[in-house]
Formats: sequence, C-alpha cells, structure tokens
Amino acid sequence: MKEIVKDIYSIKPSEKAVYDSSKYIIDTKSDNGLVLIDPGLYVDFFLELEEKGFDPKDIKHCLITHAHLDHYGACYELKRFNKDIQFYAHELDAGQIEQKLDHELIKETFPGYDYEPVKISRRIKDKEILTFGQFKFTCIHTPGHTPGAVGYLLEINKLKIFFGGDVGGLALNIFGGNIDDYLNSLQKVKDLNVDIICDGHEGAIKPVKELSDYIQGLKKFNKFLHIVLEEDPSNIKVWYDLTLLTYEMGGYDYALDFCNYLLEIDPNNADTNRLLKKIKKHNPSKIEFVKPIFEKYSKNQ
Repeated sequence: MKEIVKDIYSIKPSEKAVYDSSKYIIDTKSDNGLVLIDPGLYVDFFLELEEKGFDPKDIKHCLITHAHLDHYGACYELKRFNKDIQFYAHELDAGQIEQKLDHELIKETFPGYDYEPVKISRRIKDKEILTFGQFKFTCIHTPGHTPGAVGYLLEINKLKIFFGGDVGGLALNIFGGNIDDYLNSLQKVKDLNVDIICDGHEGAIKPVKELSDYIQGLKKFNKFLHIVLEEDPSNIKVWYDLTLLTYEMGGYDYALDFCNYLLEIDPNNADTNRLLKKIKKHNPSKIEFVKPIFEKYSKNQ
C-alpha cells in the first residue's frame, strides 16, 4: 500500500489471481470514512489497510470504474463487512454488476470464481459530481473498454488526479469494447491535462511527459490489436509493429505471446527472431492471450 499524495493510497492487484485490478483508497477524514475505487476480486488487501491503521469497516463508499469482474468481484465481501456500504457505477454498466454471471467467457477467464451480485446504490452519469468530505469526484464517461466505463477526476491541492480504471485496457468487441469509442475516450482523457493517472492495473502514472507517451502508446496498441484480431489476422507487418510496441511499453509477457504467435505464422522472420531474444532477457512469464482470443472469436461468429 503506497501513498500517492496525502490521504490517497494505491494497492497492487492481488497475487491470488492472474487478472485483478489495482485498488485506490481515499481517506476523507470525515463521516464519509474511506472511499474505495475498484475492490478487485478479493479482500486480501484488508491486511494492508490494517497495517496502515485503517479499519476495513470504514469503507463506506465504493466507486466502480466498469463492469469487468476483476474490478468489482469483491463487492459482496465488502458488504459483509459493512452492510450500509454504497456502490456507484455508470448507468450503462450497473445492470451487469447486479446480475449473477454464468456465461462462458467469465468461466474461462475466472475459473472457479463465484460472484454474488450487489445492488448499485447510485447509477451515475457523465460529469456527475460525487462529494465525500473535502473530496469532489467528477465522473467522466470513457466508453470503449465497456459501454459504461468511467473515470473519476479529482482536483485537490492544485493536482488533477484521474482514476481511470481500464482506460489503459483493451477495446475488443468480444469483451464489450468498441475501438472508435475507445480512441475518442483516450483523447478526452488526454484533454483533461491531468497530473496523475491512477490506472486499473499499472498503478499511478506520472509525470506529464510519461502520461502523454502512455496515452499515445495505448492508441497505437489498440489500433494494431484491432487490425490483427478483428480485421486482418495475417498482416505480418502489423503483428510485428504490435509486438515491438508492446515490448517498448514494458508489456513483456504479452510481447512474448505476440512474438511466439508471429513466429508460428512467419517462422523465418529475422526481425522477429531478434526481437524475441530481447524480450527473453526480461524473463517474462508465459501467458496465452492470442490463441484463446481467436478461439473466442470463432465461437461467436
């Protein structure tokens, strides 16, 4: 648990899951208690809270960025600790959070996970303001990753902090995404001129130059990914550009998976073989992303 600025903390994703979100805690120092942004899949972060002197029962408000299970799965556990906790989500994503999820994609991505639905206390809209103590959060609708994805903009002590959820995520239609909406949302976030982005998986990103590079990289990444997964899977050049960009952005696990797939369809590509050697120097974990995605697309066609 790391303090980003005074009274605002970040917590890394749980090690219990392959996919889990970062969490953010705001100590309002008021009757509003603690505000949590995205609880993730498990409440094992309670231990870190207690080590910092916080009581998990003081989490009175939970702001959800979007309806992907790795960001809201632990809501039911939160409610067990505080039955009066208030949940907030955009009106376009709230319905999914209130439902029992049993479709195939969820089972494949989170095997064995049993989600218990919770009732959304307040369905929010774009530019709506939520006030907790001295903290005022402006809800910024950022569709593209999901239809109801939102970020929460906080301006305090001359700083603009944006809790962006998976604004740095994927815009694939199989996960409820839309590439055009996503690119527009990235531009909207860039135009906010924030000082810190609190990403849904990468933690707090700053300063401004790094933020600009990060957003530009995300635009390119999703454009390339959209082409090779949804338009032209045999495009060797775009596959290579995607792999190189992912490597340059530090996504070594995904870069390895992209590189291995590229070598399957173009085994004698000298540039790809050289890049593979560079990627392996970072000892990336072996994941399987590309092939399962293609399988999911084939089932849905």
